[in-house]
Amino acid sequence: MDGLKLFRIFGIDVKLHFSWWFVFILLAWSLSGSFFPQFFPGLSAPTYWLMGIVSALLLFISVLLHELSHSLVAQWKKIRVESITLFFFGGVAGITKEDIKPSSEFLMAIAGPLFSLALGSVFWLMHAADGSLFLKAITFYLYQLNFVLGLFNLVPAYPLDGGRAFRAILYGYYKDLKKATKIAATGGRIFAGLLIVLGVFGLFTGTGGGLWFILLGGFLYFIAGLSYEQVAIREVLDNIPVKELMQQKFPVLHPAMKFAEFVKKYKGRDDVFVVKDDHFFGVIEVRRLVKIPRALQDVTSLKQVAVPFGGIKAVRKEESAYSAFRKLEEQNLELLPVLDKNKLAGIVTRKAVLRRLIWELKFGEKL
Repeated sequence: MDGLKLFRIFGIDVKLHFSWWFVFILLAWSLSGSFFPQFFPGLSAPTYWLMGIVSALLLFISVLLHELSHSLVAQWKKIRVESITLFFFGGVAGITKEDIKPSSEFLMAIAGPLFSLALGSVFWLMHAADGSLFLKAITFYLYQLNFVLGLFNLVPAYPLDGGRAFRAILYGYYKDLKKATKIAATGGRIFAGLLIVLGVFGLFTGTGGGLWFILLGGFLYFIAGLSYEQVAIREVLDNIPVKELMQQKFPVLHPAMKFAEFVKKYKGRDDVFVVKDDHFFGVIEVRRLVKIPRALQDVTSLKQVAVPFGGIKAVRKEESAYSAFRKLEEQNLELLPVLDKNKLAGIVTRKAVLRRLIWELKFGEKL
């Protein structure tokens, strides 16, 4: 998940997704306009706004610490965590390894809610202690939200933390990740549906939180379905070696070819081209090319517009088609070089991977 990198901690990049700004502004406005005036009346508007902004920031710090607890347990279990991204409804840890032992996944999942409950207890103690009204108001909100965050995430509905822990238990019992994910994701969709119904009811009755329940329910429903689809895709593609999809014969264009000649000869023939000679290897994707003025097309070479091989994560021919699929997605590419003993053996395209996936999912037959 892409985002603005803020800093790095414990070897993990902390990023901010663009959707965070939307929910931050909405939350600060909601707190300053209704929550704090309701529970702590008689203060000035600037004070309420300051309370709202500080509380919203501290809430997202709480979410960051929640995700960091997942990540530190993962690192303890020797699982690499590349990043943590804060986004619309919380955060997500960028863990690239997917075949995680059930016991490790259970511990990783449960760490977040337990930390939130512990943090909520700290804020409750701060609220109970003698202090300024400003501090009491903010800790009043934060201890409740952290308790809610912890308890809500313990619900055994995938992809919530409780749902991930539930899936880990099912995986350990059935020894089948696809089946475990399907059961947990079904529970997640049912729970998401209940949230949407509660949200609609809240909107019609005027009770608070209706819109939030609808948005959260819709988000969880989508992610639950997507999570199962990803596991199903992995199960299919993991059993197909890249060498079965690899093209060993493909047209190769010379790096010195001028762009105008390239357009004249290959216009409309394909979307992806290999550019190679003894000194250069790269890839041209038509969709990623910026518009080149006609006057410059006669002097621009293909080498100047191609993505160099050195900037692409290649795939080895003994790797699985799922590995190729992941690398294509991560780099937003249509084509990957295939290596055999660090030498170019061929190419594999997104079209080839997806075509094989469709056939396997629909018919269970090889193309």
